[in-house]
Amino acid sequence: MASQPALRDLEQFLFHEARLIDEKRWEEWGALFTEDGEYWVPATRGQPDPKNHVSLMYETTLLRDVRLKRYRHPNAMSLQPLPHSVHVIANVMLDSFDEAAGTCVVNSRFIMLEYRRNEQQTYGGATMHVLEQSGQSFKIRMKKVELANCDSVLPSIQIYF
Repeated sequence: MASQPALRDLEQFLFHEARLIDEKRWEEWGALFTEDGEYWVPATRGQPDPKNHVSLMYETTLLRDVRLKRYRHPNAMSLQPLPHSVHVIANVMLDSFDEAAGTCVVNSRFIMLEYRRNEQQTYGGATMHVLEQSGQSFKIRMKKVELANCDSVLPSIQIYF
């Protein structure tokens, strides 16, 4: 039986994840996910699932690995120049903890600035992580990012939230 994680440990994990994205440490970021970990950005508010509805992004391990490989490839012209990002994570809350499974649901809010080709985009929203305890840290089983403006016209999203 796992013990409930401290909120500070959960915050530190989310801050670390955001830092890995901002620093383009793709291999380390990808390693934060479980083998069956999912990354999901719904296209509408209240979207019930990523498999039966169109999403802005829905990636399993295979699709995430393909994208991360593309990020590292020097000939990925659509990523030239590489986008830069800054994430601010706030309002981290532990919503639930399953002692038997060692998993927890953590909700937070974020603001992310993306800068590329002399343009800056601002994104914000709510993130739900389903985390499972892994040694002294956590692994991401599911990351769901609900953009505040998910149903508006968006530019091509080049980086993770």
